[in-house]
Amino acid sequence: MLTQRRADFIMVIVVLFWGLSYVLTRYGLDDLGVFNFMAIRMGVGFLIAAVLCFKSIMKMNKETLAAGAVLGALLFLTVTATNFGLLRTSISNTVFLVSMTAVFVPLFSTIIYRKLPERKIIVGTIGAAIGILLLTLTGMAGLGFGDALCLAGAAVYAVHIITAKKFVENKKINALNLGIIQLGFTALYAGAGSFLFEAPIIPEAQNIWFVIFFLAIFSIAFGCVAQIVVQKYTSASHVGLIFALEPIFGSFFAFMVYGEILLPLQILGAAFVFLSVVWIELDVKELKNWKIKRKKRSGV
Repeated sequence: MLTQRRADFIMVIVVLFWGLSYVLTRYGLDDLGVFNFMAIRMGVGFLIAAVLCFKSIMKMNKETLAAGAVLGALLFLTVTATNFGLLRTSISNTVFLVSMTAVFVPLFSTIIYRKLPERKIIVGTIGAAIGILLLTLTGMAGLGFGDALCLAGAAVYAVHIITAKKFVENKKINALNLGIIQLGFTALYAGAGSFLFEAPIIPEAQNIWFVIFFLAIFSIAFGCVAQIVVQKYTSASHVGLIFALEPIFGSFFAFMVYGEILLPLQILGAAFVFLSVVWIELDVKELKNWKIKRKKRSGV
């Protein structure tokens, strides 16, 4: 069984891969339509995860299937808004705005459950919001249509995180199967969108297939499934705040590949985000107890 700290650490790794995914997605969208590209990479990710977890998938029940259809729809809307936004704004703007999920999750949770999160989460959310504000405002000349789409994607993904937490608390729903089946539904919705609004094609270039398989394995089969599984052991607010690390990872990869450079205030914003995530993971009582035990062992 995972501890909350280990679950949060896994989410940090997931977010790292998601930060890289923006650079690769932007590259893939140069050759394929949004729905076409989404359908292929989500479909491949679903097949990889399903094959690796074949025994578990064979035990799928109707409750998990229904929940997967809902999460798949939310994931489809998130990726659609984000990818269309990515075509109309910079990679840095996209990743900064999508990271607003970190602010939307505790906000929506408070509205839905009419209960304030614990003080640590409130402080961390405020710190992350300040950081994201610094990252965003210094890198944008104004809020354009692409930026608005990215914000919409962030809001929908916050709903996805909160809904996923609700589903995995249901004993009839298997978290692993839910994480996998949502990918299948997302691919199905994207495929329908491609046939309705695009002229879908199967790519021939090897570099595009490299991008597809990289995203399918690390960002989708591992990332999207892991997010659902770890939510059984951590809170939606923790997942949302860890999501605030995405602009740091995304900006790093954007710099490495496209040479996009952060301004001084954006670096300060990145520091706010990083420290906010460290803050929510820091157990002050545990740290104090460790110091007391250490003093006793040293005879001080």
